Amino acid sequence: MNKFLSLGVFAITTGISLPVHSEAETSATEIPAVVVSAARTEQSTLTTPASITVITRKQIDDSGATHIVDVLRGQGGVQIKDLYGDGSRATVDMRGFGDSASSNTLILIDGRRLNNPDIGAPDLNSIALDDVERIEVVQGSAGVLFGDQAVGGVINIITRKPGALWHSLKLSAGSYNTVNVHAMTSQALDNGINYRVSLDVRESDKYREHNELSYLNGFGKLGYDYSSGSVFAELQYIDNDLNTPGALFASEVAADRTQVNPSFATDYSNSETTVGRIGLVQELSNNWSFEGEVTSRKTDGDFRISFAGSPPSTDNFTQNRKIQEFTPRFIGFIPALNNTMLTFGADAVESEYELSTSFGDQFNDQSQRSLYVQAIMPVNIVDITVGVRYASVDNDLRDAGMFAVYPAGVQIEDDVTAGTVGLAIKANENWRVLLRADQNYRFAKVDEFLQPAYTPAFTPIELKTQEGLSLETGVEWSQGSNTAKFIIYNLKLENEIAFDPTVGFGANINLDNTERKGLITSGYWKASQRLGFSASYTYTDAEVTSGFATGKNIPLVAEHSALISTDYAISKSWQVFGEVVAISDRVLGGDFDNTLSKLPGYGLLNIKAEYNVSDFTFSGRVNNVLNKEYSDVGQLGFDPNAFFAPAEAFYPSPEINFLLTAAWNFR
Repeated sequence: MNKFLSLGVFAITTGISLPVHSEAETSATEIPAVVVSAARTEQSTLTTPASITVITRKQIDDSGATHIVDVLRGQGGVQIKDLYGDGSRATVDMRGFGDSASSNTLILIDGRRLNNPDIGAPDLNSIALDDVERIEVVQGSAGVLFGDQAVGGVINIITRKPGALWHSLKLSAGSYNTVNVHAMTSQALDNGINYRVSLDVRESDKYREHNELSYLNGFGKLGYDYSSGSVFAELQYIDNDLNTPGALFASEVAADRTQVNPSFATDYSNSETTVGRIGLVQELSNNWSFEGEVTSRKTDGDFRISFAGSPPSTDNFTQNRKIQEFTPRFIGFIPALNNTMLTFGADAVESEYELSTSFGDQFNDQSQRSLYVQAIMPVNIVDITVGVRYASVDNDLRDAGMFAVYPAGVQIEDDVTAGTVGLAIKANENWRVLLRADQNYRFAKVDEFLQPAYTPAFTPIELKTQEGLSLETGVEWSQGSNTAKFIIYNLKLENEIAFDPTVGFGANINLDNTERKGLITSGYWKASQRLGFSASYTYTDAEVTSGFATGKNIPLVAEHSALISTDYAISKSWQVFGEVVAISDRVLGGDFDNTLSKLPGYGLLNIKAEYNVSDFTFSGRVNNVLNKEYSDVGQLGFDPNAFFAPAEAFYPSPEINFLLTAAWNFR
């Protein structure tokens, strides 16, 4: 093991020197029914017409999940694409976007965007699951409240808040020489000062050859609560080194699904990320408050990428991005309008992007500005939501090299207005009926402009802003711990931005019109004090409705996906968990003509057992118990052994694997 594991061991020895108290604060403590994703502020009652699923800390612990991907996989309305089977290169897909899912599902941490101004997916590997308090999954678009990229849905990951003095040490080891270390300490002092510090270290050889991972995530947050508000400052540093084995053609998978194609034997992707953030919550009067955050995120990356059929590359490329955000908002209640809740604010995002390769350099400074207002008006048993957002974008683009598109530079600007209206009808204390119409949009990414399609005169085609309308309705039922929901939706988009590998050497294009239709149903049944069952089913029909691919299915979108799980407390000390995750076959990524074979569906069984004694927890989780051979991601490739004819290429997923964990939670 390298320097990362040494740091993890240091964290353990440092943590052991902290004062020990006899009573441990377990991570399974239930949380209040509070959500922040309905109005971008904490609400103790749910009035939004959007369906929001809250995954609690107890549910996370019961599952034995070790990565955010494990928690989200199979949840209603959510599909996961995981290149290597451990979350290190995974994307979340809501409403069926396939290849472009990372640009159409908005991922937040405590309201801070993880999405990038370029096509790089949000880094789910930057989230230490042990630092998470709950996950809020907002079904459907949220273009008014959250803006750009909130098209298919929003996932807001809420981290733990300090309370009584609490320390946590965890060591995990398992298949593929995997070792994880996590250490955390937090406390809220009587004088209002609070803090949380955590360190997460991971090392793994992983399932495939040339796929080793070294990862370090350090986080610190300092806050101060006072009578009329609170302030905080946080700092995060992430060092992520990953070898990337690339895809395999079908014949290679049949020969050895763990191998690396010789062309990719030196490829890698390394990055260092620093995040700084400050925030303020301030009560202005009895009815009004202010909330706002300033964030700076900087990622410096270097990588090597090769092409099938060519010798391994020896060139090192760099990709750097810097993102700054300012997100002020005012929240008020208007007594004269039946205590209507009003949220109005602004989002300002400044991005600097640089890519340097042997083919040339790309530069883009992007500026996004938006203003929004949303009102939630209670009228008897009905909560009416209305809102509007105006957003503008300004790109200052330039590239260089033999394939330069805008060597002299160009400015591309656009603006869009989106609105929302919805009803949440509380029929009685158990039933809620939801109806909502929400407009959404996605601006083209900084690097999408620089790989365009061309006119016959070889003029680059400038991408248009993607716009859409989401219509959805559903019912929700709850009684005690038991819950159920049923949602149907229709999402129509104009100028959907997609990558088509068959245009030239691959190009970003605007599809004419696309449509998604589907239903989502899920529920939880607490059969007894010890036994509970969860289930979800999602149907997704995603297709192109006009243009060159009319009637074709959107690639990498499964029509059916489902999850069934159970948790059982055998005794006060012993708990077991099991789940079956299933997904149907999918069109391969990039295959808009739907001509290749489909990526086969699969069903996986995962189990976990846990034993608690005093302040210690011992657990083990086994994934893919039935040892299925499957691929979570497949795409259209060009086989050099068949004169570069179109062919199926796959990213094989791990077979049966396990992780054993020992944790110490103490005060």
